[in-house]
Amino acid sequence: MENTIIKEEKKQDGRKVSVITLKKELDEFRENQNAKTDKILGILETIVNKEGVKKPIDNSDLLETPKVKVEEEIQSLTGKQRELFERYFDPNDGFKAWYNLNENIFTIEVPMTLSNMIDAQKTLYKQDLRSKKVDQNNILGSIDQWCKLVCQNLNYDKRIKLK
Repeated sequence: MENTIIKEEKKQDGRKVSVITLKKELDEFRENQNAKTDKILGILETIVNKEGVKKPIDNSDLLETPKVKVEEEIQSLTGKQRELFERYFDPNDGFKAWYNLNENIFTIEVPMTLSNMIDAQKTLYKQDLRSKKVDQNNILGSIDQWCKLVCQNLNYDKRIKLK
């Protein structure tokens, strides 16, 4: 059955083309491409074997000190952000907040004594962090709304002194 299909001639663009010649050309093309690929892989293997594994230069001692400062600067609150946070929460009660400038996320850490998480969540997470992606066009407004929402969720009133 295959021989009859291979021997048939098909018309393509008004000329006769033999299926046998097309199959031969395709096989030659595949062999040629496989040979080229093998050559390229061989060259790459020799380059890797000659160079060996290079160890990266250790500059960690030079970068660690500035990196910590940069992360603290990125996560610190500006004066207006601090005012908005302290309008709703008293830091003396154990509330903390930070704003990650790179990720544009505002986070409030709720003390475990005031957290309304269930016991399973408390044992699993060991801290209560409330984070929100802040609207880039209205950063202060988003922070204000988030503080208000978290405050309502906790039924927290800053005017009531806990300590």
